[in-house]
Amino acid sequence: MTEFLKYIIESSLCMAAFYLLYKFFLSRDTFVMRNRIYLLFSVLISLLIPLISFSIETEQINVFNQFALDPVEGVKTAIVERIELTKETYIITPISILLLIYLLGVLVSFIRISKHLIGIIKTIFANEIIEKNNLKIVSVQENTSPYSFFRYVFLNPHKTSKSEQNHILLHESVHVKQCHTIDLIFLEIVKVLMWFNPFIYFIQHSLVEMHEYLADRACIKSGTDRIEYQNALVQNIEGRMRFALTSAFNSSLTLKRIKMIKKIKSSHFSNLKLILVLPILFFAVVSFGFIKSTPAALEGNFDTYYESEKFHKPVPTGNKIYMTSGYGERYHPIKKKKIFHRGIDIAAPKGTRILSIADGVVRKVNLNYEQGKGYGRFVIVDYADGLSALYSQMNSYSVKEGQKVKAGDVLGTIGSSGISTGPHLHLEIKKDGKNVNPEDYINTNIYKKK
Repeated sequence: MTEFLKYIIESSLCMAAFYLLYKFFLSRDTFVMRNRIYLLFSVLISLLIPLISFSIETEQINVFNQFALDPVEGVKTAIVERIELTKETYIITPISILLLIYLLGVLVSFIRISKHLIGIIKTIFANEIIEKNNLKIVSVQENTSPYSFFRYVFLNPHKTSKSEQNHILLHESVHVKQCHTIDLIFLEIVKVLMWFNPFIYFIQHSLVEMHEYLADRACIKSGTDRIEYQNALVQNIEGRMRFALTSAFNSSLTLKRIKMIKKIKSSHFSNLKLILVLPILFFAVVSFGFIKSTPAALEGNFDTYYESEKFHKPVPTGNKIYMTSGYGERYHPIKKKKIFHRGIDIAAPKGTRILSIADGVVRKVNLNYEQGKGYGRFVIVDYADGLSALYSQMNSYSVKEGQKVKAGDVLGTIGSSGISTGPHLHLEIKKDGKNVNPEDYINTNIYKKK
């Protein structure tokens, strides 16, 4: 969930950058269709940018020993072979509190928009509907500003004259033809997810302005008398919009709309300001796009990069070589209780070779161990792609720390130098610092008894 919160924050920052560009450079232009497209684009691209990922190939990356050793106790018993299962504990963290607050906000926003949608549906079924010019006119009794929702136009016929109704229907028909309701629904869905982001509200307000400007312009171009049309706007100035998701004839923008009707058309050179979008896109992608590095070499110790599907077997096969324990919960043969086994055990005669499962670097060779305790003799090898492997219960070593090894190279021989009932290899694998099932990386079927 922390990744989701990170995504929401990054998307919000992108949205803020795009809106500020609109506010300071584009909002005063008369290219309202361009501005509508830009506002919708700014929201959509802000949702996509944090999801963009690209990879770059690097010559080196730093690796680290994922099997951390206790600096006080040394390597004698610092690494414990198995851990006992304990009851889960839940810790309240600042992230969990933020997540809870966020989810509560999402719930409240969802309930709010659901109430508006239910209100619209109830209004449709509760009133008389007349079809005219591909519009469904809903006759309402409330003193509200006329508004539309898809093909439905809501108006009070007793509060408007025939002339005003003609202007209103022409205006609302533009909202219907240009699918403005879809724009508003899209913005409301984003608002549910980003209720905390003030810029989504600014963008929505600006988009509603563009819808009204577009409808006004279409009405004027159709031959409607400007003075009569402006008077119709003024006559409906007292009405209020009842629901979100709807396009209102008034929408509390009357003065701005009258000014826009009278405004001189902007120069086409104003569109050149859209070039400013490019640096914002570039910095947003670089800042928030996930960069995955594909290592060609690790600290200068690798010549090649291996595929995760091509892991070498850790022990040669044979009649007396077989897997005795898998990854997961099991009954410990010595401690006589259920504990979690973090690796796999492969039984084999003492002195059997232990092989590296891939190309890597020997990070630790345990020279200071105590017979019969912990892992005994062990070797840790770091591999590419965030993997490390622990080979333990060894009888002897064939490598030293810092040595580069290839897949199949001999690391040492099998023994029973730690807590053990007999000679075997205990193999653990960590991915990005967390234990994983070795059977996901190597083929253990070759070690199962037939």
